[in-house]
Amino acid sequence: MNPSLHRQLQALHFPVQYVEITESLVRARGGDVASVRRRCGLPPQNDATAPQPAMIDGHQLQMVMQISREHCLPGMPTSLQVLAHFPLTAHGVVGMLSIASATLGEALDMALQYHALVMPVFSMRRENLPGGGATVVIEQVADFSPFNEGLAELVVGTFRNVAPYTTLEKPVVDVCFPHAPCEPDQQAAYERFFGAPVRFNAPYLGFTISAEALRTPMTTGNRATRDSLEALLRRQAPEGSMRRPTPITQRVRQVVGDGLRRGALPQVSRVADVLAMSPRSLSRHLQDEGTSMSRIVEQLRIEHAERLLLNSKRPVQEVARQVGFADASSFSRAFRRATGRTPLELRAAGLPLTDAAPEPQA
Repeated sequence: MNPSLHRQLQALHFPVQYVEITESLVRARGGDVASVRRRCGLPPQNDATAPQPAMIDGHQLQMVMQISREHCLPGMPTSLQVLAHFPLTAHGVVGMLSIASATLGEALDMALQYHALVMPVFSMRRENLPGGGATVVIEQVADFSPFNEGLAELVVGTFRNVAPYTTLEKPVVDVCFPHAPCEPDQQAAYERFFGAPVRFNAPYLGFTISAEALRTPMTTGNRATRDSLEALLRRQAPEGSMRRPTPITQRVRQVVGDGLRRGALPQVSRVADVLAMSPRSLSRHLQDEGTSMSRIVEQLRIEHAERLLLNSKRPVQEVARQVGFADASSFSRAFRRATGRTPLELRAAGLPLTDAAPEPQA
C-alpha cells in the first residue's frame, strides 16, 4: 500500500458500531460472527479482560467492508444489503442526536454539523432550493480505495434510513451517484430502496429532500434529550475534529460553489485572497493535487446547473446566466459535452421537486 494512503487510513476514525453492522449481516447469513472482530484486530466483545475500543481506524473499516462483501448475496447491490442492517443508532451519539431532533430538517442539520466525527471520508453541505427543499452535496476528501463507490452508496443510504423515525415512507425525492451501477439491471433495486429516482454517472454525489419532508416531525424528537446529546458531543469531540484540514481542491470548490449559489462566479484572485495565498501559489497547489482552477470551475458550473434544472422551474436562459454563461446556446453546448445530453433533455428525464416554485426573473 502507498505509504501516504496507509497514514491517511490510520488517521481516520469511525464508530466501532460499524463493526456490529457487519456482525449482524454475517449472523443473518449464518457465518462465523466471531471472525469479524478477529480479522479486524479487535478483542472479542465478551472478553471482559480486554478494553473495548470506541472507535476503529480506516484499515479496520476497510476490513469490515471486505467481510460484508464476502457475505452479501449475488444479484443485489452490496450496499443495499448492508443498509438493511444499518440503523441510525449505528452512528453512536451523532445518530441518537438526529433521532432526538424536532424535525427531519433539524435532524439533517445535526447530521451535517457532526458527520465528520463518524464519517470523515466525506465533506457534506446543504444547498437550499427555491421551493423550500434542499440538496445535500457530498464530496469525498479522503481516498478509501477500493471501497470508494460502496462507501458513497452507504453514506447516502443512511440518510434514507431516517424513515422509520418519521411518518414518511420516502424522505428523499432524488438521488445522484457519480459512478456507474455495479450491474445495469440493479437500477430498479436502488429505486425501490430509496423510493425515488436514482441517477448514476451524475456530476455530483448527493440527494434532494422536499420542503414538506424537511418540515416533517421526528416521531422520536425530544428537545431535552437533543440538547443533552449535543452537549455530550461537544465535550467528547477531540479538539479540531469537526474542522479537520482539507485539500486545497476542496477549499476552492467551497469558495467557488458559494459564489455560484449567490450568482457571482469569483475570479482566481478572489479565491486566492480568501485562501490567504497568491494566485501563483494557488495554481501550484491545485496542480500538485492533479487539477486546476478552470477544471474546478467547469465542474461546479455544470453540477450547479443540473441542480437548478432539476429542482427549480427557472428557464434555461436564466440557469445559463446563473452559472456564468453568456447565453443559452453556449451553455447547452458545454452542458452536453459534460453530461452527454442537453439541459432540456435532462429536465425532461428528471423529477423536479413538486413544491418547487418559479423564481423571479433577474
